[in-house]
Amino acid sequence: MLEIPFRELSQEALRGVLEEYATRGGFDSELSLDERIDELVEKLKTGKAKIMYDPKEGTTNLVASA
Repeated sequence: MLEIPFRELSQEALRGVLEEYATRGGFDSELSLDERIDELVEKLKTGKAKIMYDPKEGTTNLVASA
């Protein structure tokens, strides 16, 4: 697994990763997509989450930081 520093992604690439993740499910349905993405950005900025890429599976995920 490789950590992808979110600040090194373009705004479009980051939005795409977060949008795909936010639409997988498991989020409060009362939140709009933009609100879910804002929540994820805040978690990335505060170090509560990080973007991980699995080259073997070709998948990207957000995971909680320890």
